[in-house]
Amino acid sequence: MSYLLRVSVSLRGEKSWSLKLRDEFTEQFLALHPGVEVRDRHTFPIPHLSLVEMVAGQTRVADQTPDQVAAFALGNELSEEVLNASAIVISTPMNNWGPPSSLKAWFDRIINAKTYYREIPAFKGIPITFIVASGGIFSFSDTTKHDHLRPLLVECVTRLGADDYMFVNCDPTIPLDAKELASDAPESGYLRAQREIPPAAARIRQ
Repeated sequence: MSYLLRVSVSLRGEKSWSLKLRDEFTEQFLALHPGVEVRDRHTFPIPHLSLVEMVAGQTRVADQTPDQVAAFALGNELSEEVLNASAIVISTPMNNWGPPSSLKAWFDRIINAKTYYREIPAFKGIPITFIVASGGIFSFSDTTKHDHLRPLLVECVTRLGADDYMFVNCDPTIPLDAKELASDAPESGYLRAQREIPPAAARIRQ
């Protein structure tokens, strides 16, 4: 089954700019790739790793004890979602110059012995799109030095062999939330992000 894996992070619901862009991305993706299903994974319910779960994830599957197999169950489920995806879109806000902790919890569970030690890298050939929204400007200008989210995202996926990733950047969102700027205004970060979607949505695993 061919599917688009949508990893969603924001808790703002209809007010979330990253989720609005995720939905626009999905619409364009499905129009270009008919027959592909959508699989949703929200990071908020994913708990942070316990010591037992961390050790289980660091152990090769063939060497896991029965208790470790049980402890690795969620990590295994999340890893399989990634390994079998035709494309992945990760939509997230920036929290305090970095990733929301629930996104880090997701990465901590999919980066494991099963995905890291592979003959064919886990993310190789899978198009990954990052949709990042932030209140201030961090995707360009001299403030990029304060961006600790995008470099981490790149590090995490390239460590697992990603060779096709793109960013859709929506910043700043503060003027949009304050109604000081319309989302379709020429200087709107949302409008700029919308223009970045078409080439990202055109990609699918071959």
